[in-house]
Amino acid sequence: MNVHNIMESIVTETVNEIFEDKRKEGFEMADCLQCRLDVACYVLNRIKPEYIISGRGLLHFEDNYHHLIQTKIDMVTLINDGIKKIQNTKRYYYNTKDTVRSISTRYLYNFPSIIGSVLMGENFVPAENISISLYSENTLAQLIDNTWQNPFTIVKSTKGSYTFMPAPVAADEENEERVFKFELRIEDDRYDPVNHFFEIKLKSEKNIVTTFSIERTQKIAGLYLFKKDSE
Repeated sequence: MNVHNIMESIVTETVNEIFEDKRKEGFEMADCLQCRLDVACYVLNRIKPEYIISGRGLLHFEDNYHHLIQTKIDMVTLINDGIKKIQNTKRYYYNTKDTVRSISTRYLYNFPSIIGSVLMGENFVPAENISISLYSENTLAQLIDNTWQNPFTIVKSTKGSYTFMPAPVAADEENEERVFKFELRIEDDRYDPVNHFFEIKLKSEKNIVTTFSIERTQKIAGLYLFKKDSE
């Protein structure tokens, strides 16, 4: 049994159609794969999912014609709202040609996303306006693509949380095991330095994994910031 949210396919298709129409009309806007994905996510977070598990389920969905028409109208409105938002946001990775790093090898070590939080030591509230860096072998770690930041800047909206997804590393064979060593660093003149070391044990795979999955995460225990003693 394979559960699928049919709205993902419909939204993705409609987003691409609208972007193509606007491009042909000469509408000036950021138009890249990541731009379209951001708009699709914006829409999917605001509409009701429609789950199916078979071709019969798809037929039932399409039979509900009036519901589908209204859904499409609402979707188009949300897509246009999403396009306006990405034009205003203008993220640093918009309109870059290549996002996923090029890796020419048959076998890979695919890393999980690394998730954690930073709290203020004196009151345990989430840290704000602080940068945290991920290092591998004493070098700033490369991430899976340029939509992931290293260093990661923690701001109010992230509520003290940070996340990294290291780029895959080549392997010689499938199912090879290897331990990778990492370090999280916070270096800020206002606070005592933070250095947190951890390891990730991986088994090599045939295919590259480029998408985030909650099942593939490495959760880091909370880190604490303490202000430097004033002399």
